Amino acid sequence: MRFLGFFAGFFVLLLSSGAQAQPWISYHSMEDRFAIWFPTDPTIENFEWIDVHDDVRPARRYTAERNGDIFIVIAIDFEEADWDVRRAAYPHAAALYRLKGMVTYDGWAHTDRIDGHRLQITQDDGRRLYFVTHFEGDILYILDANVSPRSPPPGRFEQGLQLLDLEGERIRYDLQGNRIPRTDDLHDALGGADLDGPINLGQGDQFFQE
Repeated sequence: MRFLGFFAGFFVLLLSSGAQAQPWISYHSMEDRFAIWFPTDPTIENFEWIDVHDDVRPARRYTAERNGDIFIVIAIDFEEADWDVRRAAYPHAAALYRLKGMVTYDGWAHTDRIDGHRLQITQDDGRRLYFVTHFEGDILYILDANVSPRSPPPGRFEQGLQLLDLEGERIRYDLQGNRIPRTDDLHDALGGADLDGPINLGQGDQFFQE
């Protein structure tokens, strides 16, 4: 009986390890000009975002789930917004997310030197919410990872974000705010290339392992 119990426990552990080891996929949207790692192909839905002046902005939500952990990218169109509304876009988003639980981290963030904001929040049920937002090219981007207390931080999801220009090239700036041209060395170092999308699966796996 002990042997059977040990074997059953080992089998459950093996299945759990196999689920964790499932590869993530390289996903990109030219419509909303971003690329990221998702655990599965996301579902996509259109919805309305309410800005700081209570005006409606068209938005899309990309959602993927694995083992109860939920990974969301939100892209909100501010093309028709005035400058003051654009300027308030990501502070307003951060203010809304602070209401979702106890904030344990609240600070500045950047992706490829594109300014943004980062929050880590513990919700009433113990789940952890990781929020990152950036504004680039008339679009407000929100990364929303909602994971169980036992799950690791969503490093691959957050670190894999790439924002793209109209030609599908990754946007990256230097310290002076000048656009950095992409080179082969930079592609390799950052895990981004042109193999069926902006993220190179081979290089990316070296940099975004959990």
